[in-house]
Amino acid sequence: MAVKLVKPINYKNIEKITDADFEKQLKLLGVNSKFIVALSGGPDSLALLYLAKNFAKKNNLKFTAVSIDHNLREDSSKEIEWIKKLMKKEKVCFVTKKVKKKISSSNTLSKARKHRYELLTDVCKKNKFKYLLTAHHLDDEIETFLMRLIRGSGIKGLSSLKPVSKHKGGEINIIRPLLKYSKKCLIKYLATIKQSYLYDNTNQNMKYDRSRIRGIAENLINEGLDKKRILEVIQNLKKADEAIIVSVNNYLKKSVSLGGSSTVKVKTKIFKKAPVEIQYRIINKLCRLVGNKDKVPRSKSLQSLIDKINTGDFRSHTLNGCIFVAKSDEIIISKEKRRSPLLGQNFRVILENKDWPKLIEHY
Repeated sequence: MAVKLVKPINYKNIEKITDADFEKQLKLLGVNSKFIVALSGGPDSLALLYLAKNFAKKNNLKFTAVSIDHNLREDSSKEIEWIKKLMKKEKVCFVTKKVKKKISSSNTLSKARKHRYELLTDVCKKNKFKYLLTAHHLDDEIETFLMRLIRGSGIKGLSSLKPVSKHKGGEINIIRPLLKYSKKCLIKYLATIKQSYLYDNTNQNMKYDRSRIRGIAENLINEGLDKKRILEVIQNLKKADEAIIVSVNNYLKKSVSLGGSSTVKVKTKIFKKAPVEIQYRIINKLCRLVGNKDKVPRSKSLQSLIDKINTGDFRSHTLNGCIFVAKSDEIIISKEKRRSPLLGQNFRVILENKDWPKLIEHY
């Protein structure tokens, strides 16, 4: 069975993205050396690929396109083969990786995303690429905002996708240069260069949360909720989040210090004076840093610990692989003994750096 291709539509009333726009955006985001483009073959990533190709050529930079085969669809290997032939035609360096871990039906898209980023960043590390470009766009941003709104997320969650982030706090910068452009804008770009794209039937599969949210977003927009207004809300939330991050960093500097080779000390009095949102983020960051876990602590568990600290009803508490112990005017945080021993040199290097709060912004 041949892969299903879609001919792009040249939407008349949709804004046009130009190579000059894209170049300006990438330079604002700090891309100044070789990079990788995550390529699925869909309209978003193909538009990103061609824009990135023109940017690389003009700025004399090397780049590589990387496709991940999740092996979730019957035709995934044929789709990879189609992409491979297209990249050969375009004279683009191309790498493909296959997810070897079996992805269960539970939370499929989330697990697929996790494996995808692991493989993409692994390619970056092995080939010494600092930048990974992904094709997240305005529609993705709105869908993410609505998903998190439904789940009751706070400002950090609702501020949605960031133009630049670091994968697991490493050296790989994930760059999202298309966040202000709609999907139709990207499809229009493909129409101008007469490039078809792969059809992905999972986008219409209602068993996935994102597909259902996409339908809700489309209905809201049809009812008059303008995308630009939603974007304005998201941008305002991002500004608020940036202000909170600055405050969190200040409190971290004032209240947190290294207690030993494997412990952290928090000054209780300073911690209690912080607003609840700041307290929440401090404990969340330290929990994940000390516990050395990718998993985010549950909101209810975090709030329960914070309430105990604020009311003075606190002696010891276990959360996210960490032990919190009240000791005179300090809270001592250490890793659970049953967990692998920690923290080690990397942790010490972070805490001894005068700008260490910035080093853990990703937590």
